[in-house]
Amino acid sequence: MAFEQQNNAYIDKTNQFETSKQKSQSSPQLELLSNDGTMNVSYYYIPHMSSIVEAQRVRKALLPFIDNLIEHCIDLDARHLTLYHHSSIDDVTLALQGLSLGAELQQTMSHYEPLEMMVFEKQSSNHIDQTQSKNNDSVFIVQKFFKTMLEKLRRWINALRNKKDR
Repeated sequence: MAFEQQNNAYIDKTNQFETSKQKSQSSPQLELLSNDGTMNVSYYYIPHMSSIVEAQRVRKALLPFIDNLIEHCIDLDARHLTLYHHSSIDDVTLALQGLSLGAELQQTMSHYEPLEMMVFEKQSSNHIDQTQSKNNDSVFIVQKFFKTMLEKLRRWINALRNKKDR
């Protein structure tokens, strides 16, 4: 019974983590960045993380620190964990080392994610008028070409008829 209660609490905490993870994935990137637009990225090497079960253990060890973490990425083949975060992660490092998977922090560095902004240039009405007049000129030239060609074709057909009548 005690084990079942402990397991239910564990499942509830995991479900809360999944719900908050979905919220963070659906929220825009702007909300995840701090006011100055910077964050930190930390790289861990976890040599004994060789299966999906151990990757799940790592994810569950990150649950208590969800408020500090922005995003995480686990590369199971390379046995690496990448954490994007705002403040110090000494507690996260201790929690990961407590898993006995040989986790070691390799590097923490500042990370800046630039925002893409679309800038539209206003087209002057002069430019639009010039474009329209060029289009009109092009249409006029094509019309003139076809009109001339049809006139020559009509003359040629008339000339053939006149030769045939003689």
